[in-house]
Amino acid sequence: MNPIVFHDYEGFLAKFKDNPKTTDECWTPKDVYEAVLKFVGEIYPLEGKQILRPFYPGGDYERAVYPADGVVVDNPPFSIFTKTCRFYTERDIPFFLSGPALTIFSCCRHGATAVVVARHICFTNGAQVPCNFASNLFGDILATTAPRLDELIAACPSQDTKVNLPKYSYPDNLLSVSDLQVMARGGVDFGVERKYCARVRKLEAMPKDKELFGDHYLLSSAKAKARAKAENRIPVPLSPAELDIIRKLDSKM
Repeated sequence: MNPIVFHDYEGFLAKFKDNPKTTDECWTPKDVYEAVLKFVGEIYPLEGKQILRPFYPGGDYERAVYPADGVVVDNPPFSIFTKTCRFYTERDIPFFLSGPALTIFSCCRHGATAVVVARHICFTNGAQVPCNFASNLFGDILATTAPRLDELIAACPSQDTKVNLPKYSYPDNLLSVSDLQVMARGGVDFGVERKYCARVRKLEAMPKDKELFGDHYLLSSAKAKARAKAENRIPVPLSPAELDIIRKLDSKM
């Protein structure tokens, strides 16, 4: 049997129920995992595939055996999340992983897609953690909302469905994880291809001692118009240099 294919995963993790409540000791509740697996099966053919869970106490995902018909669907330690995404994308191993909510765009640097929902997940140790997902099952899509996945997780008995939405937003041409969370919560399907966006960490109009939290992306004008508009947000204008980037993105349409 492959060492990362578990048939009694919850029973195995029961031994670790007293672990600290940190993002590196959070094990996915059974109903949430099944909801995620159901969603993955709706967007990727799982028939005949082995579902792999390399991230268990004492496990070593880098030395695990990955069969050709395997698909990794798991919750890695958030402290090595970006490294994990890079490991799987470089080896072309299919994966769908939960990750930190507001910095989920870090996976996009390595060819993965940020899959955004609009909620915290209550893990088996009681920790309430804001989460999104990363995957290489979406082709050239850089980021996408997943209202269907949000709906499936919300229906899980283990979950508290209260959601704390972001209070601020920026120009329509600037895409943040928070923007996608708002759209996911509203049931809006939205995706953007890599060629129509450019990564930024700060807008020139922001104070010198401030920067954006996590990766953000400038969108082409057409893609910006397709976004859902946030309400009651603080506007931050784009500089001439940033507008020039957008014009170059527009030329690719």
